Amino acid sequence: MTYGETSGPVGCPGCRTWENVPVAEARVDERGRAEKLPTRLAIAPAPGGDRFMHAVEGVLIAVVAGAAGGYYAEERDLPWLTAVGAVAAVLILAATFAIVRGETRDERRVRDGRPRADALSAGARYCFRCRGVFHSGAHWPGVLTPEQFRHLVWTGAGYGDQLDGKAKQAGAS
Repeated sequence: MTYGETSGPVGCPGCRTWENVPVAEARVDERGRAEKLPTRLAIAPAPGGDRFMHAVEGVLIAVVAGAAGGYYAEERDLPWLTAVGAVAAVLILAATFAIVRGETRDERRVRDGRPRADALSAGARYCFRCRGVFHSGAHWPGVLTPEQFRHLVWTGAGYGDQLDGKAKQAGAS
C-alpha cells in the first residue's frame, strides 16, 4: 500500500508506524479502553436537543408559575400576585421558545454542514501510538490531537461554535 490510500494500512507521518485506523472506526485506544474516543473524534455534534421535551417542560413550568400566582393571590389576598404569575409564565414561554428555536437552528446548521464535514474528514486516520489524527492525503500537515481535528472539521463545516471548551482551545493553539 502506498501513502495516501485509505482503504488499507497507511503509514503515520508522526511515528512512522502502521497502527492506525480510519477515524470513523476508532472506538478504543491502544489498550482497549474506550476513553471517549468516538466523542473526541466526532465530525458533528451528537443530536442532543430534544425540542419536543423542552417545549413540554417550558409549557408545564409556565402553567405552574401562572397557577401559583393565582393561587397565592387568592390565598394571601394579594391580587397583584396574579399579574406576577402571568408575567412569569409569559417570560418562561418566551425563554422556552428561544431555546427550542436555537436548537432547531443548530440542528439545521449541522445537517447543512455535514457534507463539508464528511469531505474534510475523508481520509483522516487515528494513530494509536501517537494518539492523534493525520490525513492520508494532503488536507493538513502532521498529526493533530483529537481536539484539534474536531476543531478543524467542525469549524470548516460551519458549526464550530458548538465545540466544547477543550476543542475550542485546541483551535487557538
